[in-house]
Amino acid sequence: MPGKQQRQVLETIGDRCAALWNAVQYRCRQAFFKGEPVPSYAALCSEFKEHPAYRALPAHIGQEVIKKARKAWDSFFACLRLYRKGELEGPPRIPRFWKDRRTGKRTFCVIPVKAPTSYTLNSRTLSLTLPRDLREKHGGRLVLRTKGVLRFHGTPKTLELRYDRVKKRWYAHQVVEVPEAVRKIRPEKYAALDLGARVLAALAVEGLDRQILSSGREVWKDFLYWTKQIAEEQSRLARVGRKTSRQLRKLYQVRARRLKHAFVALAAEIARTLSQHRVTTLFIEDLTGIREDMDFGPKNLLVHNFWAVRQLRNLIEAACTRAGIRVVPVEPRGTSSGCAVCGSPVKRPARYKVVCESCGCFWHADANAALNILLWGSSKGHGAEATPLKPLALRWDRHRWVSRFESAAGTLYAASGSRMAARAA
Repeated sequence: MPGKQQRQVLETIGDRCAALWNAVQYRCRQAFFKGEPVPSYAALCSEFKEHPAYRALPAHIGQEVIKKARKAWDSFFACLRLYRKGELEGPPRIPRFWKDRRTGKRTFCVIPVKAPTSYTLNSRTLSLTLPRDLREKHGGRLVLRTKGVLRFHGTPKTLELRYDRVKKRWYAHQVVEVPEAVRKIRPEKYAALDLGARVLAALAVEGLDRQILSSGREVWKDFLYWTKQIAEEQSRLARVGRKTSRQLRKLYQVRARRLKHAFVALAAEIARTLSQHRVTTLFIEDLTGIREDMDFGPKNLLVHNFWAVRQLRNLIEAACTRAGIRVVPVEPRGTSSGCAVCGSPVKRPARYKVVCESCGCFWHADANAALNILLWGSSKGHGAEATPLKPLALRWDRHRWVSRFESAAGTLYAASGSRMAARAA
């Protein structure tokens, strides 16, 4: 939360970082276009050691800007190799300059800091080393008041100050090396997770008499609301001959942040449930390439825009890793087509129901898939007894994941005609 004068200092440092970035990118782009090897990080540091843009910054910031520029080229060449192998649809673009295309002016977006010896960050303040020409005027170091929570504690590494042009705020992102969580020696206990678009996660825990289903209905409704707001803003811009605006970028950002908020809370809820039941291993279906293997239609907003399955899976894996729970990917093929009790093929009279004619089981399709993943992952085979209770449904109340029959205040209410709600009450 910098003041007006501190904001000007940050903008000055950010503009100098952009100047150095553009100079390094120009050198690398010219070498690439001429067919010459792109200089390495060490060669770039040696070449730009006396460059005015490099000398205008502290050494720890200048070196980190050059490193980021060189890593951008490493990523480009890695994507280029994948494209030549046919694993990418389109060719990758070479790293760009930091500038506004419309005005041609230089734009700043990040201030990278190389080592913790050059900054100090705690829950209240952030202290940075200033360039030489700014030290006399501002007292040697720039001390900024911070707002937020330090979520990880460990050995601090690099730091990045990122500027959000939509909110017009600076955000600090710190890399912290956290020791790996020590897994307590306890009996092996397994759980399985089935991911989907309408039911975001179906959790089956070994020894639990019911599965837990996390409905994505409220998250989907919220996503549709902000999608409608985006469409209205796009229509307004089209009428005046424009394509984008700060308000449009803000709406996209709000939609993405609200969706991620629900996913982060869901991952935390899953990790909390697994820890309560002393689970040691979670089997999760590997849906890599699911959109390429199946034809959902080009206008399927639910699958192509809303269902960020990779983001949700990464968040769940991170939450389980912090809790000391091992995550094992499982092949999802066939988990929804077989009965979890006898292994026979099932029929689906409705999208969310499966019926097994061999053993007479009738239950939720996602709960059946989750139990199949549990049985396949733990190599126990079929023969499990059908769970005596109906699956527990969780819903998103825009703050936390609660029982379907629990209000925002945490009290139970009985839905009309709901026997489960009546029993819970």
